[in-house]
Amino acid sequence: MKLHFSEFIEKAIARARYEYDATVKQWAAWVDGFPGVYAQGKRIEDVRQELASTLEDYLLLKIREGKRVPGFDMPKRSHVKVA
Repeated sequence: MKLHFSEFIEKAIARARYEYDATVKQWAAWVDGFPGVYAQGKRIEDVRQELASTLEDYLLLKIREGKRVPGFDMPKRSHVKVA
């Protein structure tokens, strides 16, 4: 089953991995399978929001490049306007 934009982001964030680094006193989060999709911050909720935003940017870039993302229902290029 392929997912649409917001559903895809929600599902991906649900399987994000979080790690606390006591040295810098911050949380880090990433989603396996999405290179460069990473966030860092003092509170988990802030990290989760930043991670969702980074994943959204990642998907928009892939749409613009016309590249496939496994599990994501890629919209038809003619229907997507990306500045």
